[in-house]
Amino acid sequence: MNTLRITEVAQRLYSASNRDFCPWANRYVYWLKEPVGWFLVALIASLLVGTFLSPLGWSVAAGLATVIALGLGFPWLATRCVRCQLRPVETEVRERQRSALCFTVSNLLPLPITGLRVEGYFSAVDNCGPNNLPADCVLAVVPAFSRAQYRLPIRPEYRGHYPVAKPQICCSFPFGIWTARRHVEDCTPVTVLPLHIPLHSGVERVGSRWGEHGPGNRPSPHGDYQGVRDFRDGDSLKSIHWPQSARNDRLVVCERGGPQQQTIDLQLSTRRSSGSQACVRENLAWRVRVAASLAELLCARHVPFRLWIDSDRFAFPAGPEGARRALELLSVLPLDSNQDDSSGNLWAQAKAPTIRIHACSLGGAPLPEQTIVLEMITPGERMRSIATLGNSESHAACSRGVIDLDQDIAAQLDLLLAEADRASFAA
Repeated sequence: MNTLRITEVAQRLYSASNRDFCPWANRYVYWLKEPVGWFLVALIASLLVGTFLSPLGWSVAAGLATVIALGLGFPWLATRCVRCQLRPVETEVRERQRSALCFTVSNLLPLPITGLRVEGYFSAVDNCGPNNLPADCVLAVVPAFSRAQYRLPIRPEYRGHYPVAKPQICCSFPFGIWTARRHVEDCTPVTVLPLHIPLHSGVERVGSRWGEHGPGNRPSPHGDYQGVRDFRDGDSLKSIHWPQSARNDRLVVCERGGPQQQTIDLQLSTRRSSGSQACVRENLAWRVRVAASLAELLCARHVPFRLWIDSDRFAFPAGPEGARRALELLSVLPLDSNQDDSSGNLWAQAKAPTIRIHACSLGGAPLPEQTIVLEMITPGERMRSIATLGNSESHAACSRGVIDLDQDIAAQLDLLLAEADRASFAA
């Protein structure tokens, strides 16, 4: 508790020390953030010294004026006399997957350009201002009158569509007293999909297509013949077994059936967990990664499912197309958690096999940032876990597991899936 209080006090002091108390004065003082502002102040002081005190001030003013002219002129000229193209090698990559950007630069100057850098391609993951973006890559030198192509290594940390805003080419050579910036007009976006968690679950699930084996044989108007029974209202005339009907003097129909399966509800909560902003973002990122990996597993086994993001429901077809659409939907989720505390209670009573992914305790309180919860609910079965979900789902079997993000996540997921499969969760 003492550690938590000290952390909260430190965060409050940090927020207060970085608060902008006079935003109206920013446009008058922001020019001092660049070193050229202080050079201008020194130039004015040197001119005053040369005018009223000593001629030595004129020499200092001339030197400062030369430095300012070169420090302003060359970066401005360098950014205006180059033509840039920024294209990814792969238009779709995974989180933490190594890839590259093809950066093509055409230098129209008779001088080599030094210190040209690219900023802002992955700016959405950093809480930086437009003029304080981290450099994605820096080029040592671009030859004169040349067209060169460079491969810039990238390793995106979080999902999303990048760039959110147009990236910039920047240059502050030779003195670094001012940075000239210009947008890269020819830029191809890249989609960063959630990280894939390799699951080695050996469970046997039956898909949407009819199979010769598998759990869950149920009567249906399709499939193999299983026997005969009396006619019921709603039966098709095509299913009537006429010889048996004539022999028994009543209508007899053929009973058919085969392996079938219910649609699974995959529910993801974006409710905020406890911890700092960076830890909360990482926790939500892992929840999305777990949901994406489970969606890929279900699509690979041809299991029909519906994806719930808080209270929004999305249906996907089975197979690769469904997995692709689910990944694209999850990749556009905001990086930060939902601030609405009621978002975790928007799910209705489970009427189908359900997988819930969230970061809340049984009482609804947010869990620590290194843990997420995976609940697997089968309606209509007796309770088989010590966890209590309340009266709304008291007649459903629930398996509730806590995943520690500091441990092997894939192994924990495989264990939970194996436990659910033993209880015929997916059948």
